[in-house]
Formats: sequence, structure tokens, C-alpha cells
Amino acid sequence: MTQLPALIEKMEPEFHKALGGAVPSDRFTRIALTAVKSTPALAELERASLFKSIMQAAQDGLVIDGKEAAVIPFKGKAQYIPMVAGLVKKMRQHTDFANLSHGIIYENEVKSGAFTYVKGDEERLTHSPDLFGDRGNKIGAYAIVTMKDGQKFRAVLTKADIEKRKNAGRAGGSGPWGSWDDEMWIKTAIKAVYKIAPNSGDQSGVLDQVFDRDEEDVIESAPAQEPAPKGQTRAADKVKAAAQPEPIEEAEVLPPASDDDEPPI
Repeated sequence: MTQLPALIEKMEPEFHKALGGAVPSDRFTRIALTAVKSTPALAELERASLFKSIMQAAQDGLVIDGKEAAVIPFKGKAQYIPMVAGLVKKMRQHTDFANLSHGIIYENEVKSGAFTYVKGDEERLTHSPDLFGDRGNKIGAYAIVTMKDGQKFRAVLTKADIEKRKNAGRAGGSGPWGSWDDEMWIKTAIKAVYKIAPNSGDQSGVLDQVFDRDEEDVIESAPAQEPAPKGQTRAADKVKAAAQPEPIEEAEVLPPASDDDEPPI
């Protein structure tokens, strides 16, 4: 039976169609192969869910590098997760967004005045992160969007707000919340500000698609099939059944993006 890396390589023509020029398909495929080799547990998951997850990343124009996007094991299946850097990338491509800043709010930063948030006629938010001291426990997260016309939109969430959204999700405290807790706190704030900021410039609906990914169910169990030979057209999840792959040599796992080094948009 065909091994998993070979199956992914055969899917490159399908990735090319889904990407639509957003990312070169050979680069996307190479990074997807690295992700699978870096996380041997992915090779043991249901093939149909793994292929679907990789295809979703291609449709969103995000590479699976642990920064823009990731694929993680969840209840025996693969789950695709757009990451903070991926959301920033897609919002950068949006015609109306000029800048996005975000961060986690820590207890001791609030007590020391390093974080302040004032609402009213002159709303403002300031944050001077204490990178080297004892910041204390996480108590909230925020995201600020600046539009090209100068308007600013802010979302400031408390720990209770974030826990409520986490517990309302199908994964609860497992899945991505178990792997990237800080990342998910920031993503929750970014999703909150996206809901209140104008998004009329996204005529294609691509941003809505990316932001809605977290709400999707993990693919239902289905027989895994082999993809069409290179050059032929076939849906990514219509591939022939493949045997359990041989163990893949473990490589260094790419780290998730840090909330301290996101580029401005």
C-alpha cells in the first residue's frame, strides 16, 4: 500500500486548485509533509480526516507550519486549526484592515498599571508587557483592529468570557485548547473584534471562511481512499484505502507563533 508521504505528494494538483495562487503548491505540499513527519501521531489518524484538514488549509491559503495553521490529533481524527499568524495574514490581505494588535492580560500587569483600559468618549487601551518579571495568572485577552480610515475597534475579554467560549465549543478544554492555550486565548479575542469591525472589503467571504473553521465539526468517520494520480482531477477526500503507514522518523516540531512578535498589518 502507498505510504502517507507519497499520498500527500500525489494530492499536489488538488492543493494547487484549492490554493488559487495564494501559496505555491510545491511549497504548501513540502510544508505539509514536514508537519506530518514532525508529528508521527498524525500518520496514525483516520486518513480521510487528515486529507480533509490539509485541504482546508489549502482552501484558506495557509501553510501548516505551526504558525499560520496546524493539524492536530483530536479523538482519533485530524483537526485543522488556523493559528493567530494565519488570522493576521488573512486580515492583512483584507482591503479595509490596516493594523491588528493583540495580547494576553496578566494579573500583575493590571495591578502595576502596565495594562489599562478606559471606555467612554475617549476610549483607549495601553499595554506595556512585563517580559521578564512575574506577570501572574492570565486574566484576559484583547485585540485591537485599526481600519484604513483610522477607526479603531477593540475587544477586551475577561478570563470568564474566554472560559465561557471555550466550554461552549465541542472540544472543551481538549484539542487545540490543550495544545495551545495562549494561542487560543488570543484567537478568541481576535474573533471577538472581527465580529464588531466592518468587513465589507471581504467580498469573497474568505475571511468569514477562515474565522468559521473553529466552529466546524471534525469530519465524520469515512473510509480513507487514495488520491487520483498526478494530473487527474478528483476530490481530496476520495482516495483509495491505504494501509497503516510505517513509523516516520521524528523531526523537530515547529513552534506556534508568539503573541509578542506578530507583525503589524
